[in-house]
Amino acid sequence: MSFSNNFVVSFEGPATSYFESDEIEYFCDEAQLPNINTATGTQNGLYLGLGSVDYPHTRVFTEFQLSFMLDANLSILKGLNFWHSSIFNEFPVIGGRENILEDRPTRLAYMDDYVSTIKITKTESGPESTTQRRPITYVMERSYPYAIDAVPLQFGSSQITKVTAQFKYQRHYTINRDFTAVQDKALIQN
Repeated sequence: MSFSNNFVVSFEGPATSYFESDEIEYFCDEAQLPNINTATGTQNGLYLGLGSVDYPHTRVFTEFQLSFMLDANLSILKGLNFWHSSIFNEFPVIGGRENILEDRPTRLAYMDDYVSTIKITKTESGPESTTQRRPITYVMERSYPYAIDAVPLQFGSSQITKVTAQFKYQRHYTINRDFTAVQDKALIQN
């Protein structure tokens, strides 16, 4: 049986410059695989006596979300903010307050400068590691964060601070593998 707590998320492209290596893999605690949807049209009078007939015409790629646990430096939150700000060529201030003009222009960056590939791989335990078997990988092409949800802070019992980001992308495809090909070497030798 498959367990929902085994998965690996990775970024490729411009987004990698906003995060430390392996930070995404270690701190991503929830990933939502994108759904599959189809836009349809309607045709009337296709056959005598038959009403309207729906037909598919476009694949619809809906957004997905990733949630991350935050370290004390809020590294993932800072990285997501930098990535989102790179879309508008307006980066957060590092250190103290700088003289920021109120009437500064906002200029949209070229898409190739901020979109990245995001891979979500569903994993299963294998004989050598908990992520050794990888039956399916969703590859979201030309992804970018379009919304970063509010991070709740509160007094009371201590909890790990988390941030959730919503991503849009151009399209996705899957890489399917037969995970039964990964076998325990000790069983093969006996």
